[in-house]
Amino acid sequence: MNSKLASLLCCLIMLVSFSGCTKVTQLVKDAQPTKAELLAEINEEHRRYEGGSSDPTPYLRHYDDPADAQKSTDYLTDTYSEYDAAKELNPEEAEEDVNYLFDAFYYDFAFYDYFGGHAVFDQAKADTLQEVQSRDSLTCEDLQKILVSHLTFIKDGHFNINQDYPSEKDIPFFFRQVMFVKTDSGYQNANGKVVASVDDHPDLDELFKRSISEQGYLVYYPVLLKPATFDGTEWEKHTCDETLTVHYTDGSTDTLTADAWSQYYKELPKDQNTDLRQTDGIPVFQFNSFEGSFLQEVNAAAAQMSDAAISMLDLRSNVGGYEEVAHQWITRYSRQRVQGNGVRYDVVNPVSVAIQAHRWQTHDNILILLSGKCSASSAEITMDLAYNLENSLIIGENTNGCMIGNGGHVELPNSKCSVIMTFSTVYLTPDGSDYFEELRGFFPDIWVPAKEAETLAAKLMENLK
Repeated sequence: MNSKLASLLCCLIMLVSFSGCTKVTQLVKDAQPTKAELLAEINEEHRRYEGGSSDPTPYLRHYDDPADAQKSTDYLTDTYSEYDAAKELNPEEAEEDVNYLFDAFYYDFAFYDYFGGHAVFDQAKADTLQEVQSRDSLTCEDLQKILVSHLTFIKDGHFNINQDYPSEKDIPFFFRQVMFVKTDSGYQNANGKVVASVDDHPDLDELFKRSISEQGYLVYYPVLLKPATFDGTEWEKHTCDETLTVHYTDGSTDTLTADAWSQYYKELPKDQNTDLRQTDGIPVFQFNSFEGSFLQEVNAAAAQMSDAAISMLDLRSNVGGYEEVAHQWITRYSRQRVQGNGVRYDVVNPVSVAIQAHRWQTHDNILILLSGKCSASSAEITMDLAYNLENSLIIGENTNGCMIGNGGHVELPNSKCSVIMTFSTVYLTPDGSDYFEELRGFFPDIWVPAKEAETLAAKLMENLK
């Protein structure tokens, strides 16, 4: 009984401690920008990257024999054989697969030189073969795991073996127990207490992210990025390994814990390739891949949305596809050609690329792009394009971080392991900026958990005057 009473008292103390901090107070209402002010602020942030340039030199391929460049797609295949993880491999079969993969790296992998060339890949191959040869028996899954464990130096968001990614990706943790606003006094909680510091996080502007409260008000919450393995476990709940202690100028403190995170994905309605719906009167268009087979549907939705004062493009579950579909969608929607800040380079047969210095396109209507960790590849290129379209807002989580490469497919001959690797071209964003980072992705303009982004974005648009 005493322990139950103590637990109840602790809960009451916590409730009192955070009392009012999750409720909308007059301070929160007074701190709200107008819609025009918010758009002006985010437009200015987007324009910081306008006209930036990138240097492809570190990515260029250097073959031992120039004739080897003719084999730059020789290992790619559209064949996807049945994969049996439990199938036993003999040592010769496993070694053949290892040699086949590293030959494919040399001839076809666009990032071969960028990630260290012969020195790095030859060592990885030797280490892999040594481990394979040390095994008395080996299954296809064993070989997959051995390969992945020796390829962690490959920081390419596309690269994976049977959907097992050797490099960790950054996932967001939201600390939303206390609502904050940004004022001339700094960051204040809803009751007006001014934040003096947060333990282990001296840069408050980096820690506190523009967000939306459950009531639909623009607020700030601490958000931390943490590395996570994407090997199927991303669909499970992740908890943050850190709590935050917030110190206020009046000497009081709050200790905050993060919401659990798991990968968000929303299936489309049965037998549909796309979904054009309405949320609080705002048209929302979702499609989960940039496939050419339903391009007409995609373009028709873009044209239908182009006259709406506010529209949402739901890319939270979009895993990418054909880049041209992204260009066509935003052209149909905005009724103008929009360039991104990124530039695609051929690293096998390089040619000079003329960079257009002024890419900003004016646009009266508001386009909200909903983002999450599933937003990858051409979905991220769409956001790169939207950065140069006036009145575009990215709301949700940081994206997958899978944009500079592409999805060439290699199949190992014996294990039938499916390997996705970048070939021939890379998509580079402006040098010397934090605009985009592979494995981390794009930062949203307004940070909210992906599963809540559509609802909260609609509430915000309703509340802002």
